[in-house]
Amino acid sequence: MLNVLVTIDTEISALAPDWRETKLEVDTARDIYGRTAQGDYGLPYQLAVFNAYGLKASFFVEALFAEAVGIESLAEIIRLIQGAGHEVQLHLHTEWLAKSDARWLDGRTGINMKDFTSEDQSALIARGMRNLTLAGAHGVCGFRAGNYGANPDTLTALANNGLRFDTSYNLPYVGTQCGLAFEPALVQPSELNGVREFPVAWFYDIPGHARHVQLCACSSGEITATLWNAWRQGWHSFVIVSHSFELLAGRKRRPTITPDHIVIRRFNRVCRFLADHKDKFRTVGFDDVLATDVSGSGMPISSTLLRTAWRSAEQLARRVA
Repeated sequence: MLNVLVTIDTEISALAPDWRETKLEVDTARDIYGRTAQGDYGLPYQLAVFNAYGLKASFFVEALFAEAVGIESLAEIIRLIQGAGHEVQLHLHTEWLAKSDARWLDGRTGINMKDFTSEDQSALIARGMRNLTLAGAHGVCGFRAGNYGANPDTLTALANNGLRFDTSYNLPYVGTQCGLAFEPALVQPSELNGVREFPVAWFYDIPGHARHVQLCACSSGEITATLWNAWRQGWHSFVIVSHSFELLAGRKRRPTITPDHIVIRRFNRVCRFLADHKDKFRTVGFDDVLATDVSGSGMPISSTLLRTAWRSAEQLARRVA
């Protein structure tokens, strides 16, 4: 049985000019709830689809935006997720430090977690946990750095704060945003600096080029074929990435935001696939793998050029739609 961790980074990634005055009302409606004239395609839609298929997901909720606008919006997000039966984990985008009036880190700012000392990272994680707890989150045990921007000090800081899991390692980002580098590349979970590192699943889409398994970056065929191969190899776990806003089109380049029907179809196809093959794939949360043995290894998986070509055509269609 392959453990599949469907992870949703739940965050605000674009700001309206009056975001302070509105307390991110427009930005939250867009990036968290996925509001369009055709309906909501963010958290409410994602949660409904997961529950319709009997799947479990982990929502990595960005917690530092509460430093800029207060805890109320964060609390509503957490109520929605936990009320639907899914787990909340910690996500931090340190860019919010520069937008907060509270200079609680002595005014130090940075784009990524790795831009801070180990001590500052520990303080950041503690602050994020404080915000989640004040907002009603319970059972938080895992973390993902914004932009995948962690380094080995991040893992030590997580252990110091009692968090058991990290899933910031994303091979295509290593050497740029991600400061976690391993040789050979990490394919399966490993014990590192007192925590379990769960790598974002990846595969070779063309020889020598790694692609991570993210909903808006892969076709449903690539995702399901990689899942099959991981199951055949006996992998322990498979981490899929998405975002609360990934089912939207034109978030940053168009005046009107619309549903992205290509990605919506991908989402539903992958969920249906997992629901149809529950004898082989078990969608779990990080709390479910606390007691499992993660020792062992997995070999990298290669896709086919035909699947890569199909995804490239889909992505082109998304850009011109």
